[in-house]
Amino acid sequence: MHPFHLLLSVFSLIALVTFAYLMRYERANFIIKGKGNSWLRVRISSVPIAFVVFALVIIPTGSISGMEGLVVFYVLMFSVIPIIWFAGHWLIGKSANPPLSFAESATIAGSPLVFLLVTAYVAHVLQTPAWLFLKALGFQ
Repeated sequence: MHPFHLLLSVFSLIALVTFAYLMRYERANFIIKGKGNSWLRVRISSVPIAFVVFALVIIPTGSISGMEGLVVFYVLMFSVIPIIWFAGHWLIGKSANPPLSFAESATIAGSPLVFLLVTAYVAHVLQTPAWLFLKALGFQ
């Protein structure tokens, strides 16, 4: 296995385990509030909402070529898609029993996004020390 693949594998495994622990922590907080079933319903609905959001980005941008497609992509990603993502979670949370507030639904919708941003930042910060470590071990 190439050292780069080893680094990616280890970092991915650590990120998945961390994400699982964060989801357990989030679930525990909602269970304490008596809204564990509502949390589960909104968390599971994130998958279909993600497919809808993905389709709303890919279909318009795939039909437009060139730089105009990139403009459409950025306009959708930074204006329409966040509204649909958070509104979808809010509507599911509102219809759950017991209903979730907008802040609770936004927390559920935003936690994976924040986790992805933090993970990308940590990967960037750890890249140089990881390569130096592999070089010190003689893998490069």
